[in-house]
Amino acid sequence: MMSNTIQMNNFVGAAEGDKSHVLGKFLYFSLANLLVEKEALSKLCEDLGIPYTGGTRLSVGDAFRSATGDIREQIPVTSMGETHIYRVYCRDNKRTSARVMSRELVKETLNQETNRYQKLANISYDKDDGAFRCDNMVPDDTVDVVGYCRRAEELFELYQRCANRKQIETICTNFLRSIEATKLSITGHMYFVPRGYMEKVDLFEDFINLLGGLNRSGTPLTVNSFYIIDDAKQRDKMAEEFYAAVKKEIAEYQERCDYFIKSGSQSPAIMDRWVLKVRALEEKKRHYEQVLRKELDGLDDEFTTLKFLAQELQTRAQSIRIQKAA
Repeated sequence: MMSNTIQMNNFVGAAEGDKSHVLGKFLYFSLANLLVEKEALSKLCEDLGIPYTGGTRLSVGDAFRSATGDIREQIPVTSMGETHIYRVYCRDNKRTSARVMSRELVKETLNQETNRYQKLANISYDKDDGAFRCDNMVPDDTVDVVGYCRRAEELFELYQRCANRKQIETICTNFLRSIEATKLSITGHMYFVPRGYMEKVDLFEDFINLLGGLNRSGTPLTVNSFYIIDDAKQRDKMAEEFYAAVKKEIAEYQERCDYFIKSGSQSPAIMDRWVLKVRALEEKKRHYEQVLRKELDGLDDEFTTLKFLAQELQTRAQSIRIQKAA
């Protein structure tokens, strides 16, 4: 009979479990290359109750660089028993105007004593008239020059109206933070979600699965999870992971709070937001102490410093509001 127990780098999990016998869930996912129409992404987030952070429209500069950067392909050609390998991609060329972004489509012949480069077209975008152009195209027997130029223009339009992986990672990170997930030290998107939020993991899995159907890049997404059993070894392991993850967060929070204090920030709203982030981190620590059944006092000194900075921010925010009201 097959066992339903999984071992992964000392994490011991089970395919099924109940709250009385598990610490929480081990969640892992991959996002690969992502391009999702912002309107569809916003609707998906709304349907699932996941906060949507659409951000601003991607700048034409970023869209142009991303679109031309995606043009890359290796083409092997065999003729008369001899194989030649060509690489097609876009590279920077000399910029002649601040208003015109330009790159050149090139064919590189590999496996020669000295690789040979041939310019096939010039691809540009004029910020003034909003025109995307492909000029100086050179016909080629092995490369569909017109096709690559057309693809670059399609990608350029797509990047301007789509959310990319970085933007979607922000949505995922914000949601996982809201369910007190702790990022594990293993490489990749791997998290421990405490048992009080386990039902939210199913929602997140639905989100990633549905996101895959909207991905204009066509690359598959992966998401899965399993329960972490509740025993002394796993509690110790999760405590180690908590310390490693929260130590980084504390350092980041201390740096940001110290910056707002020393720079003389005049925005009470920003300072209030960071005060709330510090409180949420403290609450997360208390919750993990309950789940892991141990005092997580290894970072008490760091937490004390952080709370002092947060109190200073709160005092400054209140003082600014009083001054503005006077």
